[in-house]
Amino acid sequence: MNKAQRALFRGVNKLNNIVKITLGPNGRNVIIDRKNGSPLITNDGVTIAKEITLPNRQENLGADVIKQASLKTNTEAGDGTTSAIVLATAITNQARRAIALGYQPIQLKDALLTAAHKALEILPQHVRQIHRYEDLLQVATNSCANFTDGAMVAKALSKVGPDGLISLEMNQTGTTQLSFTNGVKISAKIASPYLNTKVLHQTKVLVTNGTVKSIQEILPLLEDSMQNKTPLLIIADDYSPEVINALVLNRAKAGLQIVAVRSTATTDCAVITNATLISPENDLTLSHATTAHLGTANQVIFEHEQMVILSDEKSPLFEQHLNLLKDELSATTDDYHRTRLKERIANLTTTAGLISVGCPTEAETMEKRLRIEDAVAATSNAMRDGVVIGGGLTYLKIAKSLNSRDIGERILKRALPAIYRQINRNYHFNPKDCTAVDAATVIKSVIQNATSAAAILITTGAII
Repeated sequence: MNKAQRALFRGVNKLNNIVKITLGPNGRNVIIDRKNGSPLITNDGVTIAKEITLPNRQENLGADVIKQASLKTNTEAGDGTTSAIVLATAITNQARRAIALGYQPIQLKDALLTAAHKALEILPQHVRQIHRYEDLLQVATNSCANFTDGAMVAKALSKVGPDGLISLEMNQTGTTQLSFTNGVKISAKIASPYLNTKVLHQTKVLVTNGTVKSIQEILPLLEDSMQNKTPLLIIADDYSPEVINALVLNRAKAGLQIVAVRSTATTDCAVITNATLISPENDLTLSHATTAHLGTANQVIFEHEQMVILSDEKSPLFEQHLNLLKDELSATTDDYHRTRLKERIANLTTTAGLISVGCPTEAETMEKRLRIEDAVAATSNAMRDGVVIGGGLTYLKIAKSLNSRDIGERILKRALPAIYRQINRNYHFNPKDCTAVDAATVIKSVIQNATSAAAILITTGAII
C-alpha cells in the first residue's frame, strides 16, 4: 500500500472518530464554530460531516469520499447519516486488511457490491409494517430522542400522511408548536439566482398566466411592497430580461423582499392564495393590477425547482375550481393527463403541518430543528416501508445471515456489527430489552451507500 492510499484511509478514520460519538439515543453533541452567526450544536451526522475539512489535503480526500455515503443517505432516508459513516469506515478497514493479504481491489469492489445486494435481500425478513399511532410515536421519539417532540411529529404525520407536507421554521418565542394549514407543492423555478431565498413569511402574491414584459406594469405593486415592508411573490409564465434585471436591482439596492418564479400552475396558485389571476380571460392586464388583486400566503418555502405554499386564505372559487378539475378527470382518457390531474387535485386538498421550533437560545433551537427534521423523514419512511428493530440489532441479524465464504460477504459480516458496537459504547443497553425501532428505508440506504463509498475508495491507487 502506497503513501497516498495510507493517507486516504487515515482521513476516513479521522472523520469517523469525530462523527461516531453522536450515534444512538445517548450520542453526544458536537459544537461547530461558524464564522457567521452563533455556534451550531448538533448530533446530526451529515451536518457535522459537511463542516469537517481535515488540514492534510490527502487525508481530506479520503474523508470526502466517505462523506458521500452520509450525504446520499440523508437524501434518500433523512436519517442514518452517522451510521453510514461508521459502516463505510468499518468496511474500508476490513477491505484494507484483505488487500494486505493479497486480494485485488477490483475483485474486492465487485465482491462487496454483490454482498450488499445479498444483505438487502435479507432485510425484508426483519421488516414489519406499522399501522398504529403508537408505532409512529415510537419511531419519531427514537429519532429525535425526545418524547414531546416525537409526539408532535407523530401527530403531524398521522394527519397529513407519509407523503404529506410538513414544514419546519424557527421562532423566537421559546416554545415549539404544531399547527395545520392548507398547503400545496407547486413546480416552480426562481427566475434568477440573484433572487434566491429559502422562505418568505406573510407574503403578498401576484399571479399572472402571461409574461411580465415591463417593470412599469408592476411598479405600483413594487412601490406598495417597499413602503409597507411586505414581501412579494410574483408567479408568472415568464419574464423579460429587463424585468429580471430590474427586480434584482431593486432587491439588492432597495432591500425589497421579492421573489419571482416561473410556473405553469398559475390557476392553482391563485385559488390557494386567494389571488385574482391576472389574465385576458378575466379581462385583466398587469398594468391594471392593484393590491386588491393580490393574494396572501402564511409561508412560502422554496426548494429545488419547487415551492411549498402554506395559506389559510383560499379563494371563494376554490371549490368550483376543484370540481372543474374533477370533472375534467372523469372526462379524460389520456393516462398522462389523468395522472397530472390527480396530482393537482391531491395537492389542492392537502392539509400541511407546520412545526415552529423555539427554545431559549438560538443554538438550542437549531439543534432541536435538526432533530425534528430527521424524525419527520424517518417516520415518513417508516409509514411507507415499515420498521425493523433498532439499536443496531438489525445490522447484527443481517450479519449472522451472511454465511458465504465469498470475501465480500466475509468483510460485510465483520463490518455490520460496528454500528451496534458503537451505539452500545455510547449508550449501554441490554439487546434483549431493546424496544427501539428504525425505518427499514434507513437500514437499506445505509448498507447500500456505505458499501458503495467504501468500494470506490479501496480501488483508488493515486492522488493528483
